[in-house]
Amino acid sequence: MARIPIIMPKMSMTMTEGEVASWTVKVGDHVEEGDVIAEVMTDKVDMEVESTHTGTLVEITVEDGMVAVGDPIGYLEGVESGFGDLLGGSDDSVADNPTDAADDPATLPEDPPVPGDQAQPAPEPTPEPERALVTAAVPRARGLARERGLDLDRIDGTGPDGRITVADVEAATRPAAPPAPTPAAASAGQRKPARDRSSLIRAAVARKMVESASVPQFTVWRDIRLDEADERRQGLSWTTVLLRAYAAAMRDVPELLCRWEDDTATPSGPPAVALAVATPGGLMVPVFNEPDRAAPRELDQEVKSVVAGVQKGRLDPAYLGVANGSLSNLGGLGVDRFQALVTPPQASVLALGSVAQRPTAVPGGLGLALMLTAGLTVDHRVADGVHAATLLDRLVAHLA
Repeated sequence: MARIPIIMPKMSMTMTEGEVASWTVKVGDHVEEGDVIAEVMTDKVDMEVESTHTGTLVEITVEDGMVAVGDPIGYLEGVESGFGDLLGGSDDSVADNPTDAADDPATLPEDPPVPGDQAQPAPEPTPEPERALVTAAVPRARGLARERGLDLDRIDGTGPDGRITVADVEAATRPAAPPAPTPAAASAGQRKPARDRSSLIRAAVARKMVESASVPQFTVWRDIRLDEADERRQGLSWTTVLLRAYAAAMRDVPELLCRWEDDTATPSGPPAVALAVATPGGLMVPVFNEPDRAAPRELDQEVKSVVAGVQKGRLDPAYLGVANGSLSNLGGLGVDRFQALVTPPQASVLALGSVAQRPTAVPGGLGLALMLTAGLTVDHRVADGVHAATLLDRLVAHLA
């Protein structure tokens, strides 16, 4: 029976780490291919991890907490599939290349080793005794040992099959420190209380907002009259109407379809808008690609369906793409005006207040009009005030 690692999957293009929220199986349970075995949090949403093998769960290495994409969170014993593995390859495939594939864990779920991929039959290899002497260690532990001048052969590994972990290298650096318990021993004892879902989402939002604090950003405001748009929207939600208009306006101002990378503004493709959705467990942000190109009524149904799913804590992976702008609408909660923060690597976020009748100037005096206050916050490294003002102007034009 092969020992098969269950690795942290890469669920979106920007994902570099995920947080194990909970396990739906326990050590010793039999698992069928396709069974949900764990729940994982990303910076966008929580996702169910399905097993791509049939076998027995023999070890949970991470009960809960942050894990880099490609790192193991547990192990199965079973028969490996010949169709690749969305969770990871066999344990031997990692150990055989301790300094190559494992150095970039983000590539592991997308590029699993494929047996028999050589074009020509190779001559029988000459035994390499030196390779047998390579000490099994995770890449980060190997690099840390080099930095600290430690000999891996003199360190006892506490990872699976005796593999040396970062904690083992840290322990070897500390004089006379008691050895850290192995993951197996930790799981055999009392488990840490699982963090509730809202706290996991709160932590993901916090990480993004810390990144946002390093972005120089400014906000421009505009009061928008919606009487004509209201006459034509034919029952569509204001969120759908404004989502389409915002995406179309972004397309008109290509500077705001860039992100700041390598000290330059880099084009990021057509509009992809992340829609902020409040849920009982916290904020989630499904991404809608080119919503301005969708038929209005079809987009309205799509938005309603996605929002309903997200509010139940689930999101189709198709909506986990890379956004280049965000839309946040607090108007339904009676908020007239607020400032949203840019979410890196996006260049802008549109904050929408309530749509309501307000006093406004009309020919011959003062009257009432259906009004909305919009605030556009922009990454100042990517664009200037004139670009933000132009986008709001184009937003108004697309609503007219």
